[in-house]
Amino acid sequence: MQKPIAEFWYGVEACDHKIVRLREIWADPYLAGNIWLVRGSKRDLIIDRRTGIVSPRPVIDAIVDKPIIAVACACYYDHAGGLHFFSERGCHRLDADKIANPTLESSVVSTYVEESMLNALPYDGFEIKSYQMRGAPPTICFDDGDIIDLGDRHLEGLHVPGVTPGSMVLWEAATGSLFTCDTLYDDPVRGREFASDDSITLLESLKRIRKLPMKTVFPGHYQCYQCFGRDQMDEIIDRILHSMATV
Repeated sequence: MQKPIAEFWYGVEACDHKIVRLREIWADPYLAGNIWLVRGSKRDLIIDRRTGIVSPRPVIDAIVDKPIIAVACACYYDHAGGLHFFSERGCHRLDADKIANPTLESSVVSTYVEESMLNALPYDGFEIKSYQMRGAPPTICFDDGDIIDLGDRHLEGLHVPGVTPGSMVLWEAATGSLFTCDTLYDDPVRGREFASDDSITLLESLKRIRKLPMKTVFPGHYQCYQCFGRDQMDEIIDRILHSMATV
């Protein structure tokens, strides 16, 4: 059966602390997740660009009236796939080459992208089998502890390898906000294996995250809620630690 053509590709929702969530509403939230827009006084920050099947720029440009920096917190297609739509773009240096020169394997397109991931098509004639992540050489490479300055607010990039060698989370101490990409999210499918490049390293990264005095987690995936707090974060981490310990 022919899938419908989507009239709108992105949903937009306002969150606390001048944060906006965009999501690809016709894609499986496990295979394409959240885009977080953090509003600053001098420039705005886009965290993860998702698949890039449809450009988010028309939606973002309707909201934003200042310079934008776009940051990918992992090198996979569902976080860096739309990075090429932005002129100022960054990632951790250990993921830089895979973002600049993605393959079907390094971007995990060959593992996850399939017909069933879309409930509608972005335009007539689109074929998911033709999709591949476009290379986007970063203009900024981050190391652990580097600060992203938005003017009136500052986010710290924390290197949390495990999912990918260059995985990052972004931490805003002033608001207790933590943007976790693939490193931490609440998968409603219990028992599904948590994807990792290095499970031992990921466990240490989760323990590091747990020490932060966070108030709100803005996760990389799922739309049943925008974000969650400390208690839910601890429960998710306990679940992941338990599942990996029993493998």
